[in-house]
Amino acid sequence: MFLGMAVDATGCHPESRWCSPGDPLDPGHHRRLVLEAERGGVDFVTLDDSMALPDGPGAALGRPDAVTVLAGIAPLTTTIGLVPTVTTTHCEPVHVSRALATLDHISRGRAGWRPRVVTAAAEAAHFGPEPPAGRDELHAEEAEFTEVVTRLWDSWEDGAEIRQVAAGRFLDRSRLHPVDHAGRHFRIKGPANVPRPPQGHPVLAVDFDPRADQDSVHDADMVFVDVRDAPAARARFGARTRVIGELEVLFTGDHGVSGWDAPTGDGAPNRCGFAGSPLELADLLGDTWDSGDVDGFHLRPAFLPTTLSRFVAEVVPVLRRRSWLRPHRGTTLRARLGLPEKAPNVFTA
Repeated sequence: MFLGMAVDATGCHPESRWCSPGDPLDPGHHRRLVLEAERGGVDFVTLDDSMALPDGPGAALGRPDAVTVLAGIAPLTTTIGLVPTVTTTHCEPVHVSRALATLDHISRGRAGWRPRVVTAAAEAAHFGPEPPAGRDELHAEEAEFTEVVTRLWDSWEDGAEIRQVAAGRFLDRSRLHPVDHAGRHFRIKGPANVPRPPQGHPVLAVDFDPRADQDSVHDADMVFVDVRDAPAARARFGARTRVIGELEVLFTGDHGVSGWDAPTGDGAPNRCGFAGSPLELADLLGDTWDSGDVDGFHLRPAFLPTTLSRFVAEVVPVLRRRSWLRPHRGTTLRARLGLPEKAPNVFTA
């Protein structure tokens, strides 16, 4: 099974903002979390992002930019994938394409990205007085956004960089392509000003909504689903896309908390939550994975770093003894997930 770990702020439990010692603005906070996840054999970490302040006492911690944080950590890690959340609602594709291509280069092919549609009025207010568009319209914008971003990555063919100093040749301009996109939401000329990422396309990870017809999910490499919706996701995507079940994790008794007695995450009451012992979690992960509906799990620790540390120390050894963890293959995130090592280039396919 594949394993992903959220390293968001102080954890996903509402009490974590009072109990956890971490400070997301401390340069060492996320570095320590990611390095511990890497030592535990976790395949990738995610870092959420938003244009709004967190609710309640978490507002005092702010919300640092996810791509910037993971770019600073990338040179300190060697195997773990780095998947930031990036909004497609209030950003421009050229900015996102450039930032994620840079992250993939810095990490030598370990970048992913999780597009996020923004529907909250509090976030839209940062960009003007108009209310946010409807959800269907925002998902249509997201689909066009992801298409433009991938075309910008493809605007440099592999091998466009020559770097023949003696001959004075550094770039084969015949291998650069204008994007020439004129769509409903964006007009982009291109080409990009960053060479094609090592993976061709950083791993595209999207959230699955069984009630929505999301065009953007059709080209996803990895889909995050509530574990209860995993059969529906598997039926829609088959084996081509990695189906990753999401689960909020609380080890009973940590910080004196015994369960989820309030909405979990940032006001997301429908996300599936586990509360129990490390051995019970190992059993649950193994039984769910054996069903064939999921390829792995994306875990959201209740408290950081406490829950992550216990997972690495007490759950990972059980998963290894039972041969439920896959051997690592390759050096890129795509290879680690068993995906094609390099995404095809739309201009040369």
